[in-house]
Amino acid sequence: MTVRREIDVIGAGPAGLVAAINLAKGGYAVTLHEAAAGVGHRFHGDFQGIENWTTKSDVRDFLKRINVDVNFRFEPYRGGIFVSPSLQRREIRTREPLFYLVERGGEEGCLDFGLLQQAEAAGVKLMFNARNWNVDRGGLIAVGPRAADMIAKGVVFETNLDDEAYAIVDDRLAPKGYAYLLVNQGRATLATVIGRDFRNEKIYFQRTFEAFKKLVRMRMENVKEFGGYGNFFLRPTAIEGRKLYLGESAGFQDALFGFGMRYAMTSGFLAAESVIHGTHYDELWKKETLPLLRTSLSNRMIYEFLGNKGYEYIAKRIGRRNDLREVLRMAYNPSLLKTALFPLALLLANVLKRMGVEDKSCHHENCTCVWCTCVKQQAAFPFGTHVRSMAEMSESN
Repeated sequence: MTVRREIDVIGAGPAGLVAAINLAKGGYAVTLHEAAAGVGHRFHGDFQGIENWTTKSDVRDFLKRINVDVNFRFEPYRGGIFVSPSLQRREIRTREPLFYLVERGGEEGCLDFGLLQQAEAAGVKLMFNARNWNVDRGGLIAVGPRAADMIAKGVVFETNLDDEAYAIVDDRLAPKGYAYLLVNQGRATLATVIGRDFRNEKIYFQRTFEAFKKLVRMRMENVKEFGGYGNFFLRPTAIEGRKLYLGESAGFQDALFGFGMRYAMTSGFLAAESVIHGTHYDELWKKETLPLLRTSLSNRMIYEFLGNKGYEYIAKRIGRRNDLREVLRMAYNPSLLKTALFPLALLLANVLKRMGVEDKSCHHENCTCVWCTCVKQQAAFPFGTHVRSMAEMSESN
């Protein structure tokens, strides 16, 4: 009789779930530990995008490679409406999908719930509300971001708008980030993603809402708030003793705009491969993702020195001659320039981290800061009066 080897995975985000699925299919007895009561607890049905530009192959091929079935909302978007700081609209379409829209959360149709179903079908043992796990025992650690380098503040709602993706780059709305509106099948997500001045996230979100109100006439019903944050860092190893770190626990995130789901799922797959085949995890992730991670940090440095005038300049030229997917693929992949810039970009990133993510005005009591770690304990953000008033204003226009 063959005895199945036991292994533990800590954290039921995309990285942990993909790792658990592959380990179970590889013959391991997997126990998945999650501190929350279910999957997707940080999300509330908000739309996000799995980028489709870092490789020539499509995301569907990527999912097949990592043994993930599409049993969740997975809608291809071939471009969208790009908006400059002066609110000049530019419609950009791509031959192949630019990204695939997914829904995040613990409900039917969400990415997190779909991966959970696949883990259950593969025989993974699920342990929710498992807060007392001792990580010194080893295993695969995928507990999410450790700090906030970028935060998202937004709302989800029902609307009359047609399916579309909108993006605005404007430091007045999203300092060193971007604002977006994603619409799919009568539901929408509107948010600002900011890399500076976290304590004023509500002000930036209000400005974002006002900007989109000028761009599109939208009805907003059943409005709910959401928030989240992302963390990026580079270390020489993702291994600590008997523990393998995955996803944002290992710093695997796009430093430019936070498109990190592919990094998370890739790391889960590679960690499982390293366990199953006895290969070195560091060697696997460094070969596949380290060049992209370094390039994203160089991209972030370039973006830091652009202001609204720079965004306006790019907006006038983006997608004019070349397919935007191909342009982004070139921008996100290594080049001699990006390689040369990396040491300086790493130095700048460390300086910015020391400068900015701590809001000393927050005392972690009844806190509603999006970026603050105490938010992790909240099941959902309070439904603020400013969101109700925005919905009323949208209906009156």
